[in-house]
Amino acid sequence: MALETAYDGVAAGWDTGAGTVYLPLARALVTSSPVPLAGRLVLDVGSGTGAVAAAAEAAGARVVTADRSGDMVTFLAGRWPAVAADVVSLPLRDGAFDAVLAGFVINHLTPATALGEMRRVGRAGGVVLASTWAAVHDPVKAAIDGVLARWGWVPPDWYREMMAEVLPVSGDPERLAAAAEEAGLREVTATASAEDLGVRDALKVVAYRLAVPQVAPFVAGLDVEAGTELCRDCVAAVTRHVDTWRPEVIVLTGRVPPQPRL
Repeated sequence: MALETAYDGVAAGWDTGAGTVYLPLARALVTSSPVPLAGRLVLDVGSGTGAVAAAAEAAGARVVTADRSGDMVTFLAGRWPAVAADVVSLPLRDGAFDAVLAGFVINHLTPATALGEMRRVGRAGGVVLASTWAAVHDPVKAAIDGVLARWGWVPPDWYREMMAEVLPVSGDPERLAAAAEEAGLREVTATASAEDLGVRDALKVVAYRLAVPQVAPFVAGLDVEAGTELCRDCVAAVTRHVDTWRPEVIVLTGRVPPQPRL
């Protein structure tokens, strides 16, 4: 499996499993906007099943979604205009959107490249918002991944490459801000914070982690009995961490520079 196809076929499981975590994080991303999004035309890139799109719509924005996965686009199209597109090569005109948002997308690829394309489709003076995972130890993820490893799970090549090559930039506020400035954004801020997701149910936390694309194919290959036992082992491993789980997230904001005067 390659990153290009990692999210194909996982839309339903992503929405019900990973949504527990990504919905509150999407609301936090929208709240970080330096300008109100109400009435503005917003593009949500790498939209997945629409967590950020829903948060932006709730804030009064007019939303267009884009995702590379055909499975995700089909899921999205029932609710918002949806474009099948890669964030690094958007088939959209320059300056088309008042705001361009990306929830946990630029941590999959070279951040400066993705942010540069997001800047291109944002109007002069518009905003670009992005969230990523901070490169710090997460006890919940570590506990579940430890159980998975004992069950024989091996992270796919694309995930190992992402963690080795992209995370050092996307997971570091200073380096991420520098990448945004390299991409041509101005008034850049990148702030890390521990987010209380309000999730205290160990089973829901496990469902989130088992739905992520580096894990979901392995879980799908287990029979029902084995899958149930794996889930039980994961719940036992994370129960002591859930009440205090505050994953660290970086939120980046930037502005598209004004057009130079002729």
